[in-house]
Amino acid sequence: MRRTTLFLLTALAAGAAGASSLPAEVVENLDQYRIVLSIGEERIKAMPAWRPGEGKPPMSLEAAVTRTLEWIESKTLLKDATIYELKYKPVHNYETLDRWYYLVELRMSDGMKRFLAVLPDGQVVPAIAEPGR
Repeated sequence: MRRTTLFLLTALAAGAAGASSLPAEVVENLDQYRIVLSIGEERIKAMPAWRPGEGKPPMSLEAAVTRTLEWIESKTLLKDATIYELKYKPVHNYETLDRWYYLVELRMSDGMKRFLAVLPDGQVVPAIAEPGR
């Protein structure tokens, strides 16, 4: 019993210490989908700030397209995917920090949709798309 209690206390302390490194969920509602991205809060805060009308975004549309195509090429199951739409979106709950990313909608040859995010540093974050609304 004592070992179990000690183990649980150690696990709880470790969990509390690592709580700040847990991923932050970024949720978007798009058409009939609820799109969920797991991006660490530290990564979000490390993104460069940008405000519309104040210069160019930290990552160009061209760079986001290039990075998306490279990522698609590296994924065997997505070889037939094409970019259908890109949107430059603020990170929800971080709007006051002026953090933005590209939300990319892919279309598969069978008509299925896939979603991902391209962060300003070029990292691609696959999204989970759920039926929404």
